Amino acid sequence: MIGAGEDGCHVCGAPIAREAPRPIPLHERYNLSYARAVLSRPYIFTIVFLVLNFFVFLLMWQASEMSMTVLWTEFPEKVMYSFGAKTNYLIGYKHEWWRFLTPIFIHVNLPHLLINMYSLWVIGPWVEKLYGSAKFVVFWVVTGVAGVVGSYLTVIPGAHPGIIASFLIRGHDTYSAGASGALFGLVGVLFVFGLKYRRELPEGFKRAFGTGLLPVILLNLAIGFVAREIVDNAAHLGGLLSGAALAAVVSYKRPGQPASVTIAWRIGQIIALLVIAITFFMVARDFDITL
Repeated sequence: MIGAGEDGCHVCGAPIAREAPRPIPLHERYNLSYARAVLSRPYIFTIVFLVLNFFVFLLMWQASEMSMTVLWTEFPEKVMYSFGAKTNYLIGYKHEWWRFLTPIFIHVNLPHLLINMYSLWVIGPWVEKLYGSAKFVVFWVVTGVAGVVGSYLTVIPGAHPGIIASFLIRGHDTYSAGASGALFGLVGVLFVFGLKYRRELPEGFKRAFGTGLLPVILLNLAIGFVAREIVDNAAHLGGLLSGAALAAVVSYKRPGQPASVTIAWRIGQIIALLVIAITFFMVARDFDITL
């Protein structure tokens, strides 16, 4: 009998033959090194945008006199418009161009905010880790604006679209808000990323991105069709297509690549952040809760 932790027989002194550890196959070592390299990257601006959305929501709640009811129903229209909700009239006739961007950071009620911010928390870190913070910020702003533009272009006053066309076309102008257009943009980025680089991705990444995202995309579009009276599907589709287009022409940061960012992308990030700051300044300048 040999006790646990002993290296040999205490009677004859014969050493215990230990089984050599199984060598890790080359493809598994590649998968592990790839995952470690990507997962160890920071995702600062995902957190920044999360905090910014919650902060704006708290300001909107304060402007609504801290009513518990509006948290679960929706903020008053005057609050939505004052904080920068998208509406074709104010963009087209009042030339309030900042409303192409501000809707990305405002939400109609607490469930709306929580659903979108949970989605950002799940999707955002992947895009930021794969492409870097500079590209992530540009992606967020560009796809978000593309979603609002899609919403703007599909409002046709007086139109009476059929069941299929009503998926995108709206016959009346009403306010629209939410980060879902930009979120669909990030999904579009990951979808094309998975297809574009499928030959070099580890198995887990192949299953998560590319065709692995098709059920998520189709399910959300189906939900949008059923709830087309309250869901801005044009914004979702605009964000999705713009994100896919960006990923088709922009390369990601492969594991082992230097952390340096090209000057062009850094400038793009700074411009995107400046545009966000300017739009919030325009909202604050014209803020009037009595609208």
